Amino acid sequence: MGKKARSVLSVLFLVALMVFWGREGLGQEKFPSRPIQVVIPYGPGGTHDIAARIVDGQLQEILKVPIIHVNKPGGGGVIGAAFAKEQKPDGYTVLYGGLTVVVELPIVTPNSPYKTEDFIPIARVTYGALVLSVKKDSPLSSLEEFIKAAKKDPGKVTLGIPGIGTSQHLVAKLFEAEAKIELNMIPFKGDGAAITAMLGGHVQAVMTGITSITPHLKSGEVNTIASSGLDRHPVFKDVPLFKEKGLPEVAIYSWTGPFVPVGTPAPVVKTLSDAYQEAATHPSIVSLLEKSGTTPGYLSSEEVKKLIPSEYSKIAKAAKAAGMIK
Repeated sequence: MGKKARSVLSVLFLVALMVFWGREGLGQEKFPSRPIQVVIPYGPGGTHDIAARIVDGQLQEILKVPIIHVNKPGGGGVIGAAFAKEQKPDGYTVLYGGLTVVVELPIVTPNSPYKTEDFIPIARVTYGALVLSVKKDSPLSSLEEFIKAAKKDPGKVTLGIPGIGTSQHLVAKLFEAEAKIELNMIPFKGDGAAITAMLGGHVQAVMTGITSITPHLKSGEVNTIASSGLDRHPVFKDVPLFKEKGLPEVAIYSWTGPFVPVGTPAPVVKTLSDAYQEAATHPSIVSLLEKSGTTPGYLSSEEVKKLIPSEYSKIAKAAKAAGMIK
């Protein structure tokens, strides 16, 4: 090989090295450098779906990559969470879950395909009450009328819930136990589907997140007759609390936020955590979340890690009281 040829090969080799090290660093690409998929374990129009899409609109501006939302409903949220768990832990798959998906479902789902410990919390974004709602023209226009009808015909009053094992299901079971009634609970693939069924006359009532029902409450299509909140909603102050109606155990807030599978590199977790903090606390996003009916309630990754054990204990106790576990 001639001197000139060797020189050319040396230059090409150096260029290749520069490209490799420049693009890959120590064998790792800069994160993020391609679209991120956010798995929403419920159908469109539910609490998780609404909150994720609001916050992620700002998130993609911060990270400068597209955010692709993938709705994977089913099993009360189990199917979407199990899918997210099985993806490569590289930060390019985010589960938009929360109390129901990551904490509650592993407790109440027999042979759950994942555990709470299988996910790393990135942030808490929102929290809110679960609410009992009926159509505006329903004769069950108050909690008292609802309980009266349920006691008159045990197992006949139909209640739509967004899946078995969800926080909505738990609150409904606590309501049954506290009020000493029996309901005919019908699971759907998310709050949105349950509300559509109620509006279509297929179920008499729904237990949903406050966010999901807000547009219909504002339009006058529905009447929300009770809330699992610890305090009355700052906007919907006329909605009474279960605990105000002599049902003190029916007092639970649910919350939402992003998670990634265990094994995701710490620098990637930090990048996502920082980005979600900026997005979730941005004034325009806070305003949009409030208008959607939910309550903005940002907590950092570390704060959520500290919160989860107490939440786990609380949910396990409530699930046992509701007869969902032994």
